[in-house]
Amino acid sequence: MPSSLLGLVLFVVCLVPGFVYVAARDMRLPERTSSAFRETTRVVLASLAFDGIVLAVFALIRTASPGLTPDTGRLVREGWAYARDDYGRLTLWSCALLAAAACVALAAARLLPRGPGPLSVESSWWLLFDRYPALVGAKCTYVGCELVDGSYLAGVLKHFAHQAEETSDRELALAAPLEYRSHPGAPSRRLTGHQLVSVSAGQIKFLTVTYLDHVPQPGHVTATGPDGGDPAQRGTAASPAPSAGADASPPQ
Repeated sequence: MPSSLLGLVLFVVCLVPGFVYVAARDMRLPERTSSAFRETTRVVLASLAFDGIVLAVFALIRTASPGLTPDTGRLVREGWAYARDDYGRLTLWSCALLAAAACVALAAARLLPRGPGPLSVESSWWLLFDRYPALVGAKCTYVGCELVDGSYLAGVLKHFAHQAEETSDRELALAAPLEYRSHPGAPSRRLTGHQLVSVSAGQIKFLTVTYLDHVPQPGHVTATGPDGGDPAQRGTAASPAPSAGADASPPQ
């Protein structure tokens, strides 16, 4: 670890690209719970890679236009004496290189696919609500939830918890048009006056999922529940789910 305040600041700044990469990666892929050592290693290795790329580009610019860039040789030989003489250009180039490294890290996080192997296992919710809709080109995902108390709730998927662990603490949010049935055998009715509703995975017995090529209007209810006909005829995937009750078969 750095022994001075300046060394600590430089150490933290150098890790910015790795942090940007890991944070952006976790936003677009299922979040996985890892040990502190593994997370730290990911950040450090990613930072070394992206800092190295940017420094290599800087070296090329330095070779092509020495007068445009700070004199790295004098900086190494003279240290603070040179930094005080040319602090303006050093600050400008340092900020530019840091911003460039962060941009490269962000682009890599968005463009690089997740590699094969056991660490690429994705949750059923991620497959149902992200991977499969993209495969079939769906514009909207309509979800019906049969709850453990026999009630039924359905609506347009707004967002869902995307961590890889399939626990009962996960939640998903449904948007209008919302459909509700209080108990088995009761007719389904629209929920008016509400825009969103949150459902806990621990209360879900099973899900029905319908991939639509349009976004239904608030006044229209898409029949996806047990009383709405044969799910197979509507392109709905439904099956009993283990533990959290959030599994379904792939779209056909």
